Amino acid sequence: MNDTTQLFKQAESNLAKYWGYSGFRDGQDTVVNSVFASKDTLVLFPTGGGKSLCYQVPATVFEGITLVISPLVALMQDQVKQLKDRGISATFINSTIPSYEVEQRLVNARNGMYKLLYCAPERLHSPLFQAEIQKMNVELVAVDEAHCISEWGHDFRPSYRTIREALRILPESTRWLALTATATPEVRKDILDNLQFVEPAVISKGFARPNLLWWVIQSENKKPAIERSILKASEKGDGLMYGGTRKNCEQWAHRLTQIGLSTEAYHAGIESEKRKQIQQRWISGKTPMVVATNAFGMGIDKPDCRFVIHEEMPFSIEAYYQEAGRAGRDGAESYPILYYRESDYIRARKRIQDNYPMWEELSKIYNALCDDLGLAIGSDLETFTSLNVERIKTRSGLPISIIRSGIKLLSQFEVLLLQQEVKPRVQLQFVLSMEMIGKFKERCENPDKAEFLDKLVRLFGHHAFSNMVELETEFLLDRLKIGRNGLIKALNVLMQHDRVLMYTMLDDNSLVCLIGPRMHQLPIPKPQIENYRDNLLAKLDYMHGYAVTDVCREVYLLNYFGDVHATNCGKCDNCKRSGKEQIEPTQQEINALYEGLNSEKLSVTEIQKQLSWTFERVHLVLSYLIREDIVEPITEKPGYYRSKNH
Repeated sequence: MNDTTQLFKQAESNLAKYWGYSGFRDGQDTVVNSVFASKDTLVLFPTGGGKSLCYQVPATVFEGITLVISPLVALMQDQVKQLKDRGISATFINSTIPSYEVEQRLVNARNGMYKLLYCAPERLHSPLFQAEIQKMNVELVAVDEAHCISEWGHDFRPSYRTIREALRILPESTRWLALTATATPEVRKDILDNLQFVEPAVISKGFARPNLLWWVIQSENKKPAIERSILKASEKGDGLMYGGTRKNCEQWAHRLTQIGLSTEAYHAGIESEKRKQIQQRWISGKTPMVVATNAFGMGIDKPDCRFVIHEEMPFSIEAYYQEAGRAGRDGAESYPILYYRESDYIRARKRIQDNYPMWEELSKIYNALCDDLGLAIGSDLETFTSLNVERIKTRSGLPISIIRSGIKLLSQFEVLLLQQEVKPRVQLQFVLSMEMIGKFKERCENPDKAEFLDKLVRLFGHHAFSNMVELETEFLLDRLKIGRNGLIKALNVLMQHDRVLMYTMLDDNSLVCLIGPRMHQLPIPKPQIENYRDNLLAKLDYMHGYAVTDVCREVYLLNYFGDVHATNCGKCDNCKRSGKEQIEPTQQEINALYEGLNSEKLSVTEIQKQLSWTFERVHLVLSYLIREDIVEPITEKPGYYRSKNH
């Protein structure tokens, strides 16, 4: 029995011991064997395909540590909690924990206290991490959400492109594994090239989900149609609806409950613990329906979700495939349903065009933010600070919508860290000295006021006599046994009438922290910003194409992910329409498109303009030419195509 066989047998034993599964799923076993054989391995499993077990189980077998690189703070924390609940030692390092705690966790990792260490990619280059990683016995590096490596992936992050460089100190014997649920052929190639995989094993379960009945309903009056669909679909089991905005989620949850389906809203504005309770009620079946923003879903496993409804069209095929793919993870027949009207696409395209900042605007936002934070050229911001959009607006002269988009873009390109799920806080500083406050309490004729002030002094501590100190509002309300309005009223009296303190209620739930020192100019090249915008528009066009296509919807999705030999599913709405046959391109259309691509490289939008075709017609003819090996996508220029004879 060779080493790989022995390791795999131990992995099967640990799978049963810690997870209670009798064996690996199809594909998982191949990945685990590949990892044990020390092959560079790329895993392409669809949403719900069990990617995390491909590194978590081997981690329990190795003597050393497994380093998991992930960009998703919430998913990191959820996975670490689940591992600890199973008795497996694990921890994470990201922007939510203070530097002293990061240092302690790295020391613990070096001393062999964890089987898995989850780390955000931007942390890899820090001097502390670089010093400690040399002393760790890292047996496996697992790059989760590996599509973030690629500029034409749907969630590009620059720090992902420097992972291999940051970990160059690791010995050659270290195993490497990359995993993603959404990767086009161009993205796959970019992952393999960037991570410098040698003779890699590329293990794919394919992107087909044969139990899903892909459905699109075009309707100008969505609300009554959605209500009817949900009530009908709820007869088959529990469901999930993506409702866009927080307000929309709340309104839909209220309306669906009114008409007889117990429903809860889920969004980032709901307190963290309450969100967890909503998740758990949905997973257990106590709440049959949840209406959520796209904050919902990561790391949540409900195998028997029977339908997923999108009220609005997502901005990319990748996002839609991931979200819709939360239906039917148990393999039973389930329904991903997209509601669509042409104005959705027009509005989404306009939103990108109008709200996506140009490089010059992004530079203004960057400088205005740094000025507002009081940062000189070359200086650092060491802690998270409240984001004040109104002050940035005043400094930059730009609209709020552009500023908000710009802040997200600066976060996307890792110029800054953005925390958007911060609980409401109270910022307070005492104006009087400790001695003077003591005298104030002695003279105070209202004993309740004196007691309230005494509690504030104890809660905010001595630092609040020289600096503004922040405490979570929820924590304060609990300790003071008071309601929010009562707290504000009492603080106002102490500030405006008694002049004992100053305070601010921080309800804006966004904090920012600059990564690295302030630069002379925006540290993102202009072409990178422009290319990313073009990529967003191209992805939106493909999503629009899915909504309006008259070909098999599963074929459309699989073509997008590189399977050009897919055949009709026979179950989607297009296939089900009675008497509808697959429309093949005419020879005239084939010749026209081929001639265009034979002379120059073209994008789908350019082909549309040149030939005056609809998007779905362009896609149909392109798919045919790719299938016949006459035309190919251009790897180095996503969204563009050329003739193979070019």
